[in-house]
Amino acid sequence: MKKAVVLFLTVLLVFIFCCELKASSLQKSIVPAEALWVVHVDLIKFKASRLGDIILNEIDALGLKDKIGHFQKQFKMDLLNDIEGVTAIGLGKDENDIVVCLKGNFNQDFLLGLLGMEDSHQEIPYGKYTLHNWDNDEFGAFVDDLALIAQNKNALMRVLDVISGKKADISSSSLMAYLKKVPSNAFFSAMVKDISAIAKGETKVFVFKKMKSALLTLAEVKENLDLRLDFMVDTIEDANNIENAIKGLIALANMHLSEEDSALRIPKDIVISTKKNKVQIELVYPTDDLVNILLGKVKGNSFF
Repeated sequence: MKKAVVLFLTVLLVFIFCCELKASSLQKSIVPAEALWVVHVDLIKFKASRLGDIILNEIDALGLKDKIGHFQKQFKMDLLNDIEGVTAIGLGKDENDIVVCLKGNFNQDFLLGLLGMEDSHQEIPYGKYTLHNWDNDEFGAFVDDLALIAQNKNALMRVLDVISGKKADISSSSLMAYLKKVPSNAFFSAMVKDISAIAKGETKVFVFKKMKSALLTLAEVKENLDLRLDFMVDTIEDANNIENAIKGLIALANMHLSEEDSALRIPKDIVISTKKNKVQIELVYPTDDLVNILLGKVKGNSFF
């Protein structure tokens, strides 16, 4: 995996598992209208949640304290406080078509100094911006409080064109309808135009093969995790079949957990509904119980 993606995953995973400034909602002005998918993590809202608070107190147990310290020492960046949000934009089906945007407080002079020490480093003027290229296929740019990283120069330039107003942003995209549905308290959101087209030939899961556009959000309401998934399929029949299949899988899972004498259960009040060719799923689950499951403190989570 290329270094830019490794850096993105490092930052994202650290905050997913360890993550006061103002909230960092998804910025429409950085997402091209032709984007196939967008994933956004609001780290400020995550840190303010019960889930974030619990995970922050588990940094040592998760073995992340040394990694965070090493990152801070190497890049002069406090991961727990300097990054406000992470947005990944998919402009194509290939990994090279991903642009990662980090919003926060960056020591640009220091980071550019590190790049300057790389023999492969080059500066590429692009309008009012400067693109930085290193290791042949790594590209980056700073725009105010944003740091953009990509493996494809053209992909990075497409995002810069949107930021500068030369090209249309997500406001003119079909994804805008989903963006409007993201709850104001959501710390994670992911939206995609056509999952079946992207996943074609890559998965055997029939649900993914049937999915078209989709929206997934995670928020917290009164110390309960609120997961919502909305997606469209080809036909009304597909929607009904998927609803029945999911309900059946939940019943089978609970039967298995009961035989294991596990305290864990998939909630019976999980809401699954259909409207024509649309499927909606909502799960509200106590945050503390979820963390106990993730940390292996509840018997029976081996089922998953």
